[in-house]
Amino acid sequence: MNRGAGAGVLLLVAASLLGGCAGARVQPVPRARLQAMEHNRRGIEAQSRGDQEKALAEFAKALRLQSSIDNTDGMIVALVNSARTQRLKGDLQGARDSVERAASLLPEGSGLASELHYEKAKLLLAAGDLSAAREWAVKAEAAEKGDQMGRRRNLVAALLLRQGASAEAKEQAEQALELNRKAKLTAEEANSLRILAEIHLTQGSGDRAGENYRQALALDKELGLGSKIATDLCGLGAVAAKGGDTAGAAAWYRRALEVSRNGGDNASAAAAAERLAQLYRLQGDAPRAQQAEEERKKLLGAGAAK
Repeated sequence: MNRGAGAGVLLLVAASLLGGCAGARVQPVPRARLQAMEHNRRGIEAQSRGDQEKALAEFAKALRLQSSIDNTDGMIVALVNSARTQRLKGDLQGARDSVERAASLLPEGSGLASELHYEKAKLLLAAGDLSAAREWAVKAEAAEKGDQMGRRRNLVAALLLRQGASAEAKEQAEQALELNRKAKLTAEEANSLRILAEIHLTQGSGDRAGENYRQALALDKELGLGSKIATDLCGLGAVAAKGGDTAGAAAWYRRALEVSRNGGDNASAAAAAERLAQLYRLQGDAPRAQQAEEERKKLLGAGAAK
């Protein structure tokens, strides 16, 4: 079965390069537009590898080319892609500028409105404004006309959970899970499962939380998404710890640490090492707790050096 990865970066290509049915006059695609699409593709590939600078450079080239032929939709796509990359890089002001510029170009009734609103919601979430983020997430959901409804609903569910509305969050996440499975958006299906796992864990249902985390882990391994795999492993560690199994929890967090460290995510690896140190202290294992703490410091130092 061909399961979509649910790519987080928006990618739009020409709806029809042939310009019509067989026998109809073929409308040539402007060379600048084709070149812009190629830069957009390269930017998405670079972003997926974690090369944010390369991605931003490619999106900037796509934007210049789309601007040179006044292709508004293409400009919006390049700006939304840039905004997402800037947000992931931690440049929230740059992301805000890109989003606002894209919004100023958005025509009434545009099919790009949902993706733009979604990115604005993610940016507000990154800035810590949960109320405004939820408002824009709901707008993105209302504007969605395609197969991304499950992705939109995942964000609404996550925000509801962050605001303490677990019952509403659970309803949204369950709907999102069904939609994402139907659309074969595997990465978003895993996101739905993680949200449900967190809800079950907060409600004291460790067995159901563990089941959801394991389901998400299987999907993320299928896609090879290291950062999400590490999150799933940490989730399973949290389930074990809440059930009183500190040794089992430590084993899960150690796996998460290795995944993050070998994937180059030192910050997540350091967070896992910190949790490991806490668990070892609970077990009365001072030497291993000290070792985990030293490991955490080393990881944070390596991150700062970069």
